[in-house]
Amino acid sequence: MKRAKKYPFLSLQRQRFHLNFVNASSVGSVPSENDFYRWVFATLKDKYRRAEISLILLDEEEARAYNRDYRRKDYATNVLSFALNEGEIMPHQFSDGLYGDLIICPQVVLKEAEEQGKTPERHFVHLTMHGTLHLMGYDHIREDEAEIMEAAEIRLMQAAGYPNPYQQDEH
Repeated sequence: MKRAKKYPFLSLQRQRFHLNFVNASSVGSVPSENDFYRWVFATLKDKYRRAEISLILLDEEEARAYNRDYRRKDYATNVLSFALNEGEIMPHQFSDGLYGDLIICPQVVLKEAEEQGKTPERHFVHLTMHGTLHLMGYDHIREDEAEIMEAAEIRLMQAAGYPNPYQQDEH
C-alpha cells in the first residue's frame, strides 16, 4: 500500500504570503487576524506568487489623519491602500510580488454596514478585498475601471461564499 505524501500547504502558503496585522483600534468587535488573512489571500492568490501586506486597524482620528495627509481629504474613510510599487521602479527583490499597506477604520466600516443593511462581517470582507484590489492596481475613478473592479469584487465575494456587495440586503 502506498503512503500518501504529506503536502505542507499551509507552510508553503505562509512562505508565499505574509500578513503583518496590527489592531490599533478601540473597537472590540472586529474580525480576527485569520479572517483578514484569508480574505486578502483569496484576493491575490491567483495573481501573485509572493506578497507581503501590512493591515492596520485604526480608530477614526488616526484614519482621518492618514486620509488628510496622503489624499488631502479631511475625513475618516473605510479603507486606505498604499502600494509599495505605486509609480516606482522596484528593486529586483520586490519585482515578483505584491507589497503594500492597508488601513481599515472599523468605526467607519461598522457605520456603513448598518446604513447599507449589511452584516459587519460581509462589509469587512468586501472592504478588505476592495483595498487589496487597489494594491493590485485596480481603481474606480473612471467608469470603465470601476466596472472592471466591481466585477472582480463580485466574483471574489461570491467565491468566498458572500453575496454581491453592491446589492442591498432586504429587511
